[in-house]
Amino acid sequence: MTPMPASLPSHGEITRPDRISYWLATAPSPSYPKLEGQAEADVAVIGAGIVGLTCAALLAAAGRDVLVIEGDRIAAGVSGNTTAKLTAGHGLVYSRLEDDFDSEAARTYAESQSAAVGLVRRLCAELSIECDLETAANFVFSESAEELAKLEQEVAAAKRAGLAATFETAVELPFAVAGAVRLADQAQFHVRRYLLALAAQVTANGGRIAESSRVTEITGDGPHTVSTNDGEVAAGTVVVATHYPIVEQGFFATRIHPRRSYVVAAPLRADSHVPGMFINIGSPTRSLRTAPLPDGRRLLLVGGEGHRVGQEADTEARYRALEAFMQEHFDVDETMYCWSTQDTFTLDGLPFIGRIAETPHLFVATGFGGWGMTNGTVAAMVISDLIQGVENSWAPLYELGRRSLVASAGRFLTENTNVAMQQVTRPLQARSGSLDDIEPGEGAVISSGREHIAVFRNPEGAVTALSATCTHMGCLVSWNGAERTWDCPCHGSRFALDGKVLHGPATQNLEGVDVEEARS
Repeated sequence: MTPMPASLPSHGEITRPDRISYWLATAPSPSYPKLEGQAEADVAVIGAGIVGLTCAALLAAAGRDVLVIEGDRIAAGVSGNTTAKLTAGHGLVYSRLEDDFDSEAARTYAESQSAAVGLVRRLCAELSIECDLETAANFVFSESAEELAKLEQEVAAAKRAGLAATFETAVELPFAVAGAVRLADQAQFHVRRYLLALAAQVTANGGRIAESSRVTEITGDGPHTVSTNDGEVAAGTVVVATHYPIVEQGFFATRIHPRRSYVVAAPLRADSHVPGMFINIGSPTRSLRTAPLPDGRRLLLVGGEGHRVGQEADTEARYRALEAFMQEHFDVDETMYCWSTQDTFTLDGLPFIGRIAETPHLFVATGFGGWGMTNGTVAAMVISDLIQGVENSWAPLYELGRRSLVASAGRFLTENTNVAMQQVTRPLQARSGSLDDIEPGEGAVISSGREHIAVFRNPEGAVTALSATCTHMGCLVSWNGAERTWDCPCHGSRFALDGKVLHGPATQNLEGVDVEEARS
């Protein structure tokens, strides 16, 4: 793989210069000031990904006084590490929605997702956003003839939901495909360029953006006080758009679960063609799309290899598997980019979008299940309507207190048993021994008396030691060698080598441990 330049600045969750997405590497961002001292806003939006920036742009355009608060850099977290597909075709979603809910739920989902694609197109046209927006067909495919019945059922359900889906057996991929669900007139784009343009629109309409301002606490029941390490905001309304919410820990900790997935990207050689966006319904997941490169070539993105956060010992192997698949099936040059990302999944497969119970001016959006570009846009549309008192017919489907959660008891038990097992077994898996046993370039959690220490030794031999206890709910973190991060296997918080929070729900850094004391 061709490594990214060592001088490339750190962005968001990126901790290695050779683990940065194509979007982040090719769209530098202006800097915004930190939040310091006291401030006021009509609406405080926490998080500057697709939910936060879209919502802020819509509200600012409507004349609301909006302040966006980002813990690191805008458009550099999960939204900056997506594959950036804009489609209403989310796997076998419509047949599942009909089975688990009803046909009306499927129709509402299809309508809202299609409207999200339409909003991105409209904003790009109205604001003259140059973000490589391209129309493309979306294919949900299977390589197995045994799964054709599922695809045919999905086509029928998607049609009942109002989508012009078709069943295809002639699919232009360089490996055997038994069949696919095809949705025409979908889209793909350069997500970071799009989001940076939305940020510029927020400020052009009088809104404000603060970077490097991680929120540590939200208090009050309207007006709210939003606290960071260096400042406070008094806001009548708060939108929590932090991917994994930093509020209502008791609710979300048992109802959403995070997973990581991986992407590798290489230029296609001349005469190679990938006619659309693709994702399979089997395992392991293989997600495909292309993007235009400045030299006229197309960059092939291959994604997949998902697993629960913090529960994979060899994360580098995930990259190797994707790269081997890409090189086996496609005529590509050397790999140029590789990166990973994180998604949250709900028990019933629908995002949570709306008000926090009994707190009418506190809103949240999460659980996009790997389809954050449209679901995140839907979330922004729903929340901006609710804040402005506009009736939104999609809102009941996504609200936090929906009755369908009762029907998810089996999934609830499975996911929360997994969390309980992590809490019990992680301390037993900690390595016994000394900090001096850690090899250069290696990280590990070691047991030192009653304390568990997260230890990393850099290639030059210097040691960094941190408390291994996640600051969210006390689980022990695990070492992620591919990203050089500490990841929580319970709820998905991630921390840099110095303990800095990279990804919530944790809001506090891992505590440092004195290396000499740890040796004694």
